[in-house]
Amino acid sequence: MVKNEFFHRLERLLKEIPAKDRKEILSDFEEHFTIGFNEGKTEEEIIQELGDPETISEEVLADYYATNPKSPHPVTGITRSILAAIGLLFFNLIVILGPLLGILSAYIAFCGVSVGFVFSPLLSIPIGIDSGFEPFLFAFFSSLVLCGIGVLLGIAMIYVSKFLWYALVSYLRFNINVIVGRNRS
Repeated sequence: MVKNEFFHRLERLLKEIPAKDRKEILSDFEEHFTIGFNEGKTEEEIIQELGDPETISEEVLADYYATNPKSPHPVTGITRSILAAIGLLFFNLIVILGPLLGILSAYIAFCGVSVGFVFSPLLSIPIGIDSGFEPFLFAFFSSLVLCGIGVLLGIAMIYVSKFLWYALVSYLRFNINVIVGRNRS
């Protein structure tokens, strides 16, 4: 990403802020580039230090709305917000809660299976004590295969948890935007 693309994306993401305030914010970031160039940094290094324009815009918008009570997206009416919250409550209870609990239960079950598989070699020890050497070897090597599958399943569950967390946070943001009356495009 280059400087012009960075500023274009950031300006597009900050379109909710009035033009005067937006230019002021963008000039602050322009100053970061000037300082970085004076220190001998490249555009890519400066952009990497500043971060992703989406993350920056979320922080700037949150700060802007917190410091400016007359935001461009005020709550359109307390009655509308209350009705939207009640509607979302019923929708979430009826349509979303069941599948969410099912997905959460399946996730917990897969995590449990992963942990059980990882510790399965420990279960081969009593087999070796009770029976001979050959059944012990079979049980031990079988449990090692299960242990490997458990490790892989555990790694997969880490990625699944990140995805589920991202989806949950996005859905909660959507609910808040509906209640407050903001259109996020």
